Amino acid sequence: MNDVTDSENYTVPVLRELSARGERDVLVMGERRISGTEAVDTVLRCAAALRESGVAEGDGVALFVENSPEAVLLQLAVHFAGCRLVFVPPEPGNSELEALLRRADVAMLLFDPVFEDRVRWITDRMDVPRLHGIGPSALAPDFLTAASGTALLPEGGAADGRHLATLLYTGGTTGVPKLVVHRSGYYGLYAEAAATFAEDAEDPDGAAMLVCTLVTHSSGHSAFLVGFLTGQTVVLLRTFDADAAVRALERERITGAVLVTPMLYELLDHPDCLPGRFPALSRITYAGAAASPARLRQALACFGPVLHQIYGASENGLVTQLLPEEHDLDRPGLLASCGRPAPGVEVELRDEEGKPVPEGRPGELYVRSHTVMEGYWKDPARTAEVLDDEGWFRSGDIARRDEDGYLYLVDRARDIIVTGRTADNVYSRLLDDFLTEQPGIKEAAAIGLPGADDRETVHVVLVPRDPAEEPDLPRLTRDIVDALGELYTPASYSVTGSLPRTAVGKTDKKALRTALLTAGS
Repeated sequence: MNDVTDSENYTVPVLRELSARGERDVLVMGERRISGTEAVDTVLRCAAALRESGVAEGDGVALFVENSPEAVLLQLAVHFAGCRLVFVPPEPGNSELEALLRRADVAMLLFDPVFEDRVRWITDRMDVPRLHGIGPSALAPDFLTAASGTALLPEGGAADGRHLATLLYTGGTTGVPKLVVHRSGYYGLYAEAAATFAEDAEDPDGAAMLVCTLVTHSSGHSAFLVGFLTGQTVVLLRTFDADAAVRALERERITGAVLVTPMLYELLDHPDCLPGRFPALSRITYAGAAASPARLRQALACFGPVLHQIYGASENGLVTQLLPEEHDLDRPGLLASCGRPAPGVEVELRDEEGKPVPEGRPGELYVRSHTVMEGYWKDPARTAEVLDDEGWFRSGDIARRDEDGYLYLVDRARDIIVTGRTADNVYSRLLDDFLTEQPGIKEAAAIGLPGADDRETVHVVLVPRDPAEEPDLPRLTRDIVDALGELYTPASYSVTGSLPRTAVGKTDKKALRTALLTAGS
């Protein structure tokens, strides 16, 4: 296995692995099957077309795409050519995306024609030097058609890896989006993951990885890179659908799948997702949001000992992992853990003054590793708020650590409910997990709503398993108090059919709180 160094362009070992596959499939989506030879030719041809278009090393090339083989291979082409890769996620509104593109200083925007109307709205308000569709579009020339007539770059023509950068969107809504900057060292993580896979895999030649998350998000981006580096066939879903995922798991004899936690829940709720149905499946990696222990027990009963939890974020990359053997029903407490720090990752739990907290006490999680971001793109003030001179990143997550080194996420700092009744806070994650353990409750979210004297009251939003059955709220309140104490007593409840999600599948408590306050005004 080839390691990625700071100076080597990480795409070189990726293309080497793809070339070694020859005419075997490396990338599958639906009926489309792309061989290793075709994938390498596409990357080198697209990299040549980028250079012929006039973009130079270090220029920003933005991708506004759904999942597709082209969305994957263009990422490699952009970095092979030495350009700065800018991911444009589909979830934010048009104004936010316009602000993102302005801030990212893009020299080219490549867009999926499905987003043509949104791109038209954006480009009516700002100038993009080079605009191309990834396929036929009435708005701009087809980049793929132009690339098809371009001579391939030589495989030895990759740009110096020290000049590569990737910009990941991580929110804004103020006209000043946060864009996380990662450089070449970040990609060493994928080489390490590939080496681990090569050691553990029983049959790497027959391995197939199902990627359900967006390839323009860190989870999907890292998944397909690890898949390519390890000689696996990468199977894409254009958008997640539980029925399509079940069919792909069976048809392609998937050995590994990459999901965000709500996708795992949807799979478990599918009527055809039954124990023993997917005998080839040996690893399900789930990330993006904390998982309910009750749901993890259900997943273990369905899939067996194949679960692998990843905790991290766009800013800090991989932080901790809970390995399959640690999803242990004989140690049920571990199902509430996000695992132990990954190799090469340092973590500290600190109080509000930045001092370490004792073992077992909650504190804010600080992370230092080679996958922590360089900073926010052209935003030194916000970078300084979360990243110090010694490389420690302030995550905003509240966690505790047990005597064996396992970490337990208690809450996001901004999701803590400050009741003001005692010196203690209500940790909403603790209440969420308790509620989803109760019969008849599919999902739950506890949030703080304004109360008297600047205090917050605990409000609980419930999603019943059976919409026709109303939850027994008095009994539920008694159970909460018995298990968690008076401090956690909900002041109010609401019942709904689903919870809002963020781009990475987490429950969007900010949106939920805003909706409740708006409805009550």
